[in-house]
Amino acid sequence: MSHFDLSSEMQAIRRGSDCNESARGRVASPNGGPATIEPIALTRASQLIDVTDTLERIGVSPEQLLVNLGLPMWHFCGPDDLIPTRHIYTLLGESARLLGNRMFGLHVGLESNIATLGSYGNVISSAFTIKDALERSCRLIHLHSSDARLRLIRAGDEVWFCRSEFRGPKFGRTQIEQYVLTRLIDYVRIGAGPSWQPAKVHLQTHEAPGHELRHVLGNSEIRIGQKVTAIAVPHALLALPLRHHRTPSEASDAEEARLRDTAPATDFCGSLRQLAVTLLNQEGQPRIETMAEITGLSVRSLQRRLASCGLTYIQIVDQARYQVATRLLEASDIRITDVAMNLGYADS
Repeated sequence: MSHFDLSSEMQAIRRGSDCNESARGRVASPNGGPATIEPIALTRASQLIDVTDTLERIGVSPEQLLVNLGLPMWHFCGPDDLIPTRHIYTLLGESARLLGNRMFGLHVGLESNIATLGSYGNVISSAFTIKDALERSCRLIHLHSSDARLRLIRAGDEVWFCRSEFRGPKFGRTQIEQYVLTRLIDYVRIGAGPSWQPAKVHLQTHEAPGHELRHVLGNSEIRIGQKVTAIAVPHALLALPLRHHRTPSEASDAEEARLRDTAPATDFCGSLRQLAVTLLNQEGQPRIETMAEITGLSVRSLQRRLASCGLTYIQIVDQARYQVATRLLEASDIRITDVAMNLGYADS
């Protein structure tokens, strides 16, 4: 059974990513030339919630594990809240190490489904056909996770459904790929049925597939050490209607609009402001020490980065607080005084 060579096609994906890089914020470097400050890679909290839900089901306290790792209680976030992508890698990798189970990412994927992916999953589930669902997932993935890209590549009677290279830390990367693989398959199964399996699979890991993965993939032909994670989908399946698709409605349109309105920022200060919004919703006003630890910077380095953008940390938090207050007042009947007290407006 032959495999399609995806290497040249993936150059286009990388070029597309480079275009996104060029949109990121630039500041002056010490020698006067332009220097790019990378945004913080952000992902919707639904992925981490899948991990903590699986931990709870097997009797492991996610709260204690998050405390041990020095991470915020991200699992109390809403599924659409934005959190650091690397924290998902860390939690998955440490869970696998703690449990002595290198296939833990696969287990998380099998225990969850598209319905747990928040607004992103809901919009995909509102599609009419498998083709529509896959195209939606590709079109909207950057609104769900800032460093993820999906693409469909036609090759004869098949379409390869591809996930770009993982750019997160090496620790936890194997488990992230296992989780992503189950999601790619799920996007097809919502139309092809729960027993569908891809005939061919490409994996980025260099580890030989173990018994558990082969059991899940059945007779799939697996290639490791590839540039992308991908599954081959017969072109004939694309026209199949979704079996339990959500009826397209104004609600799904509103969910897509909300994803676009809250898309991960493409500049450092914007991504920091989005993290502050998430923390304000969960823990109250975030301390600069907490934010520095989350971003992997010292307090002084964080302050210097903000100064290069013409901002202070207090201004970032004030902007985030105003954003949260505005949304609360627009979306509920809560009193202005209650919003002010909850968000720490001292003059209210």
